[in-house]
Amino acid sequence: MLRKFVHDRRGNFAMMTVLAMAPIMGVAALVVDYSQISRQRQMTLNALDAAGIATARYLTQGATDGEAKAYALDFFQANLGAVKPENTKLVVTLPNQNTGGGTLKLEAELKYAPIFYPVFQKLRGEAADAEQKIDFRAQSEVRLKNTLEVALVLDNSGSMDYTSTGSFEKRLAILKKAAKELVKTIAAEGAQMKQIEKPVQFGVVPFAASVNVGADNAGASWMDTDGRSPIHHENFDWSTMKDDNPDKRVEFSGGVYYKRGSAWGEEEDQKVTRFTLYNEMKRIVGTQREREWGCTYSWAGRCYREGWIYKDVDVTASYTNWSGCVEMRPYPYNLNDDAPVNSRPETYFVPMFAPDETNQTDGGAQPTTTGGMTMTMWEEAPQGISPTCPNTSNLRRRPQPTPTKDRMRAAPPGRSRR
Repeated sequence: MLRKFVHDRRGNFAMMTVLAMAPIMGVAALVVDYSQISRQRQMTLNALDAAGIATARYLTQGATDGEAKAYALDFFQANLGAVKPENTKLVVTLPNQNTGGGTLKLEAELKYAPIFYPVFQKLRGEAADAEQKIDFRAQSEVRLKNTLEVALVLDNSGSMDYTSTGSFEKRLAILKKAAKELVKTIAAEGAQMKQIEKPVQFGVVPFAASVNVGADNAGASWMDTDGRSPIHHENFDWSTMKDDNPDKRVEFSGGVYYKRGSAWGEEEDQKVTRFTLYNEMKRIVGTQREREWGCTYSWAGRCYREGWIYKDVDVTASYTNWSGCVEMRPYPYNLNDDAPVNSRPETYFVPMFAPDETNQTDGGAQPTTTGGMTMTMWEEAPQGISPTCPNTSNLRRRPQPTPTKDRMRAAPPGRSRR
């Protein structure tokens, strides 16, 4: 009987099933819990993304911080699906509360309570922990795309001084009104974005190669006050100064031009820049009679009579001052915002200064290059145009005041520059 029992193989599967039941149930518990936590994790992510997009849009409508956070929580919980809201936690970081600028950040925390894991612990002979939960965290960021940088390219050339067709207003006046209305409308929309410091920023680009920065910036650190920029002395050939007077010349030294020679008087060894040229431009406003004691009658090299000698001397006054226009910098600095630095003179801003051009043309409608050419800045200048900011319809032509009898003297002598 004993031998028969030993060789009897009936019931083996039942015994093997009992022995394998613990690991089988443990694996089943892990599979069920893993699939469930994956499902709840995806639901939480979907709710987080939906809340982020909805809250970002709500912010653009002018919501306050408190309203935005409450709206985000309500939207998040409404989209959790099978996930219990009490098992989640939502943290909302508004754009003005992080270093990301216009970024809305939402962080969610999910605590998942395993279903079969406590049973698996009992099968293993361990004490089941009913409070044990698995933590899961997710984060979503939304960049508020309605932050704007608006560049207004406005035509401020001479043609804008004309009266518009069908209107009694000048073109420039109409342009100003339209630009102001555009800025006002866009700024009003941007003002609703209370969570962003600068939701809308505006820039004005003049339709010209120069822009007026204000005459009070003549001594600014970013201005080329020493004349070191490679474009500062365009149109000026200082080497010809000595041809008129060898004792009154301009020399280049250490990257700067200086006045050399005793004929300069007290100005000797001073710098030559476009600023000094503006200061030295004079016009004759009248004459005054002066007298000096000298020989009034001489013959054969001998003076026979002395007395007062009278002569008319021109009276000059300042012709113009720099009004604040600067030229665009040379490439590539005309295309970027690099700050001026002393080691790179080309990064400095240069005051606008250009020569006048003749209006006289030859038979081919080209500027004449033969005798009789005269400067016509008096006739070219419309009323009210600054004498030191160019008429941008012709950047090299310098608009000037309208007096017809004044004559201009440009210093240094012999240089007819405007």
